[in-house]
Amino acid sequence: MKWFMVKYIYQIVCSEGNYNTQFDEQFRLMQAPDINDAFRKAENQADGFQLPFKNCIGELVTWKFICVADIHEVQIPADGVEVTSILHEPEDITAFLNAIEQRKLFLQQQIQCENKNQDRNT
Repeated sequence: MKWFMVKYIYQIVCSEGNYNTQFDEQFRLMQAPDINDAFRKAENQADGFQLPFKNCIGELVTWKFICVADIHEVQIPADGVEVTSILHEPEDITAFLNAIEQRKLFLQQQIQCENKNQDRNT
């Protein structure tokens, strides 16, 4: 068996809320004998990774599978092994850094929502 990194693309759909359209690129590791089997396995499992949930204000959030966008064979996974690397050469450095800051803030909000959900469940 070989290891493959699979890039999935999903559209995030949030109830009837008035939100900007968001797409989620997910990189997942999977085992398969070859790249053809990895692709078939990736497509077959795509709908099972993201379960719908309610966000902090009670709206249903779902992921709509768009496609498997990329597959690469990787070395045997180990602590700290590089899975992917992306080189950026932005024309607008300020806009790029602002986008990174927005992603950081979004992550912090996700963690806060998760903490609230855990508090409710205890």
